[in-house]
Amino acid sequence: MKVLPNLFTLANAAAGCLALYFILDIDFETATYCVLICCVFDFLDGFLARVIGATSEFGKQLDSLADVISFGVVPGAVATVMLGILDVDFPRLFIGFIITLASAYRLANYNTNNQNKFHFSGLPTPANALFWIGLTHIQTEITFNLIVSAVIVTSFLLNSSFTFYRLQLKYSLLYFVKLSLMIVMMIVLWLQFGHLAWSITITLYALFSIVFSHVAKSRG
Repeated sequence: MKVLPNLFTLANAAAGCLALYFILDIDFETATYCVLICCVFDFLDGFLARVIGATSEFGKQLDSLADVISFGVVPGAVATVMLGILDVDFPRLFIGFIITLASAYRLANYNTNNQNKFHFSGLPTPANALFWIGLTHIQTEITFNLIVSAVIVTSFLLNSSFTFYRLQLKYSLLYFVKLSLMIVMMIVLWLQFGHLAWSITITLYALFSIVFSHVAKSRG
């Protein structure tokens, strides 16, 4: 039973590998569902480990290795393929993989520092992956400058000191209300914008977190 969380972690990594295949095949629709599956397994492995008392250093390291694939290499590949579609030449083509390097650095930093259990310091890698896979569904023309700007901004946010809200399952009325509002907002955005809603949601999440961090520091 205690091996189950690790199996979920490996399922996360497997879905990340599938996402890479479909990204290289320019099948962003299927790749999006693969990334969503990665997020589900990434949430469930930690939740299940805590519920059955199966948390371990091995599981922690395995989780980060899986996350490097699903939430580090995948968004880097998305950015790189998008640059390739624009016929960007080597070596500028590999600017997209700056995201992968920033994600790997963030995950290593996360594993070696004490983290607040209520908030993240910096943009979580799953949120960043959702932002990038959602960006593939934008209907307007995407330029080289826009992609590079997004690479720089998201890579910075991954390793910033901004406080980002951490979603955790809790048995309280306030938490239920918050979660319900988030789900309703996501449904509304998805009905309006399709998979682009993931990018919009993460952008709003980042803006809210930056403002919250600024207000908190001002009061402190």
